[in-house]
Amino acid sequence: MQDGLQIGRADDETDQVRKKSTTLEMLASHGAVEVTRQRIAEGKHFYLDQASEWAGFEFIYLLSGSMTLRKADRDLPLHPGDYLHHHGLPERVYFRVDTDIELLMVSSPPSSHLVRDEIQGIMALARSVEEKDEATEGHCHRLERLAILTGERLGLSGDRLIDLSYGAYLHDIGKVRVSSEILNKPDRLTETEWEEMRKHPEYGAEMLREKPFLRGAARIVLAHQERFDGTGYPKGAAGEEIPIEARIVAVVDAFDAITSERPYQPALPKERAIEELKANAGTQFDPRVVRAFLSVIGEENAG
Repeated sequence: MQDGLQIGRADDETDQVRKKSTTLEMLASHGAVEVTRQRIAEGKHFYLDQASEWAGFEFIYLLSGSMTLRKADRDLPLHPGDYLHHHGLPERVYFRVDTDIELLMVSSPPSSHLVRDEIQGIMALARSVEEKDEATEGHCHRLERLAILTGERLGLSGDRLIDLSYGAYLHDIGKVRVSSEILNKPDRLTETEWEEMRKHPEYGAEMLREKPFLRGAARIVLAHQERFDGTGYPKGAAGEEIPIEARIVAVVDAFDAITSERPYQPALPKERAIEELKANAGTQFDPRVVRAFLSVIGEENAG
């Protein structure tokens, strides 16, 4: 037992099972106990709450994949067959998913209810964007993954990485309030159409603030179209006035937009996108974020 968290080890590791999405499935419930199976994709971060936020019971068994318990003094890798048990933590604990994982969770309400509601809310928001903007689906997943890697490179951790994950995935959620004709128009937008398009960060932030666990993401969504030199929108914020998470999303968003097929432009090579990021570092983008992102891309290319 350490810090209210008991960790068990398996004797043998099992084969990893690759999954493509994050899902939570109710398997059984009896009285005050629920059994669920959760699949979480590689690169994501999640947490268990401290006793002040939730005083229930929770047992988590790692069925497949690998993850890391992030602690201030050291990281603890977890593998198939390892488990976690707690019934009240002195502080929130964080995990990074190193490869796609599958968890078996036994918990007392309201833990699984809260997690399930959060996931359902996220998926509903994401689907609403995908239905409106034909170029968004893969874009959101790619942004989330690259933004987290860049955030890690810049030293972000804990809640900031989780907010970045939500903010990157849902950065364009406000587009559900923009007409499909504008979103998918193959020609140049008129000034009136651009005025409407430029409202989507405010629309998105307003939507996310309605959910307490997304309020950190809302400030990222609001600022993701700001520019480092202060010429962006909606507020014309500049430099350090822009949350670092929003500066990360701006860089990753631009890279993916340039290298993806869009109604108004063909996909361009990664080399062209890298040139654009370098050319606009210090004006449109934070140079420190550009360097961190390019180091991430460089490692991926090398891999």
